[in-house]
Amino acid sequence: MFKRTFLVAALALAGACASTWHTLSYDGPSDADVWVGDQRYQVWFHPTDQTVLVQRGAPGHFADVLAQNVTIYAQDRSPGILWWGAAANAVLRPIGCYATEVTGADQMREVQYVCPQPVDVGAQVAARRAEWQRGVRVPAPEG
Repeated sequence: MFKRTFLVAALALAGACASTWHTLSYDGPSDADVWVGDQRYQVWFHPTDQTVLVQRGAPGHFADVLAQNVTIYAQDRSPGILWWGAAANAVLRPIGCYATEVTGADQMREVQYVCPQPVDVGAQVAARRAEWQRGVRVPAPEG
C-alpha cells in the first residue's frame, strides 16, 4: 500500500503526462538499459498497449527509477524529443517497429509505436530482454 501511495505521489510531482493508472501499469525491472550518446535511459514495454515508457537513469525497479526522477534528476534539464525517440527506437527497430509519438514531461516519456509487419512483441521482448538489460548503445541524435 505504501509503495502505491509513494508512486502516485511521485508521479504527481514528476508531472507525468500519461494517466497515473496507465503509468502504474508498467512495473518491475526495465526491459532495456539504453544509452543515447552519453545519456542513460530505462525502457519498459507496456504489457498490452503499443507503448513503451522511457525514463532517465540507471537500471532498477520501476519505483526506484521513478524516485530518481524526483530526486537526482529533479533539477536536470530534460533532453530534446529526439533523444527520447532514439532511446525507444534503440529497442523498437530491432523487432521491426518504430516510434510514432512521444508524450510526457520532465524525466519520463511515453512513446507510442507501430509495427508495419505483424510482430509478437511480447515474445520478441522476452527473447531479447537479457541482452537489452546488459545495455544498448545508440549515437546521440544530431541537432
